[in-house]
Amino acid sequence: MLLSRAGLIFLLWCLIGLTHAQTVRDAEWLLRQDPKAFTLQLVTLSNADQVSRMAQQHKLPDEFARFRVQGQNQLLYVLTYGVFKEAARAERRRAAIAVLLGLPPEQLWVRRMESVQRAIRTTLQQ
Repeated sequence: MLLSRAGLIFLLWCLIGLTHAQTVRDAEWLLRQDPKAFTLQLVTLSNADQVSRMAQQHKLPDEFARFRVQGQNQLLYVLTYGVFKEAARAERRRAAIAVLLGLPPEQLWVRRMESVQRAIRTTLQQ
């Protein structure tokens, strides 16, 4: 059975949507967020692949975003989780997210999006 042109376009759109929904968001996405919002900074690592693997292991990778910053002697890769209108909301989610990732809650940093955006602008992104 052949699909009509419209059916094929719809099928492709669905597949693209599924692929997109399974990806970690990037620095551009973070730059489009409200600077007054907050996010949870989860980890900062020296290996981009480790950051990607960490986010992809979980059911909602589109809640994660990554960007890179220039450290003293190397590029560092940062993984964040979520966008929260209020710091208190991010703080309330911190413990649950830490358990999900197997990290100590005190390692997660509630960070204002404006600060993240400023950090992104200091380093050329991929």
